[in-house]
Amino acid sequence: MQIIVVGCGKVGSTLAAALIAQNHDVVIIDQDEQLLAAAADLDCIKISGVPIDRDILRQAGIETADFLCAVTQNDNINIMVSQIADLIFKVPHIIARIYNPASRSVFEAFGLNTVCSTELTVQELLLRIEGRTKSARQTVFGRQVIYSTEPVDAELAGEKLSNLATNDGKLLFGLLRQDKLLLARPDMTIQAGDELVLADLR
Repeated sequence: MQIIVVGCGKVGSTLAAALIAQNHDVVIIDQDEQLLAAAADLDCIKISGVPIDRDILRQAGIETADFLCAVTQNDNINIMVSQIADLIFKVPHIIARIYNPASRSVFEAFGLNTVCSTELTVQELLLRIEGRTKSARQTVFGRQVIYSTEPVDAELAGEKLSNLATNDGKLLFGLLRQDKLLLARPDMTIQAGDELVLADLR
């Protein structure tokens, strides 16, 4: 795929490196030439300029891009470039990074598909603190998805996952087995100690 990464900080450069390793065509945009210079070893096109400048975006190939990821440390930039990519250039897939969790309502008002690194870090820390309730929250296409876990009764060991019924209309997303997430499949067999991972829309 042709992917534009807006922002060449730690998140942007790490994301670009991962995408390049997966053989995607990557272009990075940043107005900080020092950040671009620090990413000189990345095998991709790097463009220096203001990312909300339409000419800069055209130079990056936005008219044929499959994906745009706005991951700068400036929420206003991430919102504006995402809106430009969506409303003007009709980029099929856009993901915007929320740098400051207090800005979440603004992103949601625009219906942006978002990732908040701060919240993900906090969620991961909570998951690793013994005795805390395991839960996570994510915005997907403007809707809040709440993930939670529930222990599986010991007597259900050996049962197929397809035989389980969930409460409150929650979706059975997967199993947590020895701290590893397994995506749900009907033919999966429950083992002792497994926990259900449930998803609920809010």
